[in-house]
Amino acid sequence: MTLENLQLPLATMLDLASGDMDPYALVVERRLSHMAEAYHDRAAVTAAAGEDPVIYRAYEADVPHEASQLVYRMTIIEPGRIGDEFYMTKGHHHVVDSGEFYLGTAGTGAVVMQTRSGEVRVEEMPPGRAVYVPPGWAHRSVNVGTEPFVFLAVFFGNAGHDYASIERDGFAVRVLADGDGYRVG
Repeated sequence: MTLENLQLPLATMLDLASGDMDPYALVVERRLSHMAEAYHDRAAVTAAAGEDPVIYRAYEADVPHEASQLVYRMTIIEPGRIGDEFYMTKGHHHVVDSGEFYLGTAGTGAVVMQTRSGEVRVEEMPPGRAVYVPPGWAHRSVNVGTEPFVFLAVFFGNAGHDYASIERDGFAVRVLADGDGYRVG
């Protein structure tokens, strides 16, 4: 790397409670219409489709999506359900097999992880809990609480996001409401 293309240091303010980031370079907003196929209860999807609720938003620092860079992002998943299934991210594999680091900062969530061969792990992620997603594991985050679930994610800039395999194959388990809590089924 030469001085001409050297990345300059970057400082960002993170509001760990709300998920706000200042400055940020990218906001991803996913509504139900962007991910309706992820939910199993088709009647509940149809009933909520007219409202087209925001399921989650992500704010990303201005870091290049390159191999040697660490991209970081704050994600906020709203509280809510489609039928008995909690609001969640789309979920993805990385295009370039690489790990990802999550840190819960507000609310309560769970991370569903699955290998391409079908092995599954689910880790709860309350504020202060870090979860490491190893290379080769698809991952999806779920808000299992009544407040926004906020977390910090850090991943390699060249990791890429393979959403298509999850849209096609899904996850082997779902996180479902169960009384005042949740169950994995």
